[in-house]
Parts: sequence; structure tokens; C-alpha cells
Amino acid sequence: MTPTLRGRWQTRLLLLTLLGVPLTGLFAWAYRDGVTPFALLGYVLLLGFVWDVVYDILQTLRWNRDWPPLFALLSTLWEGVFLWVALTWLAEQGIALPGISPLLTAARFAAHYLAVSLTVWAAAHSLLLLLFPHWRFRGGQWLSRWE
Repeated sequence: MTPTLRGRWQTRLLLLTLLGVPLTGLFAWAYRDGVTPFALLGYVLLLGFVWDVVYDILQTLRWNRDWPPLFALLSTLWEGVFLWVALTWLAEQGIALPGISPLLTAARFAAHYLAVSLTVWAAAHSLLLLLFPHWRFRGGQWLSRWE
């Protein structure tokens, strides 16, 4: 299956909503911070939409236009590193992103990010393929149109 850009966006939105929100709720409860984990999830979603455009272009350069699961896992890790570096750089510049606590530590960020992203990655490469076989043949799209 070669996901289309719409399929990537729809799948990212669906999985982050169905799996990411409940997991983020657990982290918000554990950290006693109801804002920062959800803000991070929102930034992951928004940056992910941008990354998906890049991934879609890179995928067209491959001879079979396929995106192996290992590439998806590596891209997940890259997105987390990029987001953490961006957050720390912005904080050093005195720029605070809305919803992000200045007390956010690398350990808390990593625990939350890895739990959500690895769960979403695992679901995308196992549960979706088993439970929704037609998802694969529509380029990852859930909806036929964005109307």
C-alpha cells in the first residue's frame, strides 16, 4: 500500500485522536498538568501534517513508491527529536509556545512522546491492517473526500 497525502493526514488524525488523546490524558493525570501534554499532542499533529508533505515527496523518489515500516518508525523518532530541539531552541530564545510549561523536562517529553508515537506506529502497522483491510487499498484514506 502506498499512502496518499490525504491518507497520511487522515490516518494521523484518526490515530492521534483515538489512541493519542487517551494516552495523553494518562500523562496529564500522572504529571498533574492538564495543558502541556495536550499542547504537545497538538504540536505533534500540526508538525506531522507538514512532515507528511515531505514524506510524500520523498516516497515518490523511491523506485516502488513504497514506504517500509522501518522508515515510518525512523521518521517517528526523527519527528520527536526535531520537536524537542525546536522546543528547547525556542525556549533559549525566550519564545514560549502556547500551552508548553517551562518546567517540561526531556524525560517527561520523551516518555510521553515515545508512548504515544510508538503506540500509533504499532497500531498503523498491525491493527489497522487487520481490522480495516480496505484502508490499505485506498491509500490510507478513511474518507473519500475532505468535504
